[in-house]
Amino acid sequence: MQRFAWNDSLSTGVPMIDAHHKELIAAVNDLAQAIEQGQGSNAIKKLIMFLKYYAEWHFDHEEKCAAKHQCPMADTNEKAHAAFIETFGNLHEQYRQSNASEAVAQQIYDELSRWLVGHIMNIDTEIGRCLRQPKTVLPTS
Repeated sequence: MQRFAWNDSLSTGVPMIDAHHKELIAAVNDLAQAIEQGQGSNAIKKLIMFLKYYAEWHFDHEEKCAAKHQCPMADTNEKAHAAFIETFGNLHEQYRQSNASEAVAQQIYDELSRWLVGHIMNIDTEIGRCLRQPKTVLPTS
């Protein structure tokens, strides 16, 4: 399985968001390793649950930042997050019902890695640009 290394194309330029993304990428890579090394369903389940909760926590943080800064991509970002959470939930349920099938774990990895990298590069980098823009302070009269 392909591993993902952090590079400048994934950087939003916002240190906290980039730190979250690095953690997500590391966890996705850990999932690939667990699948490849046959570490068993308990290890894979733990990683899937970590990814689920960490992603939800991160999404909430990122959405609040985008809303606070009135980023034009905020709505698109929220919709993408909601769609991902639904897809991930469906995949997690498939994994659970499959009695921890390695094939379903592989499918989860494939979907997570594809979505995460694409989302960061296409939406989160735009959110980052917005967050980094200096805000005009209106004079108070």
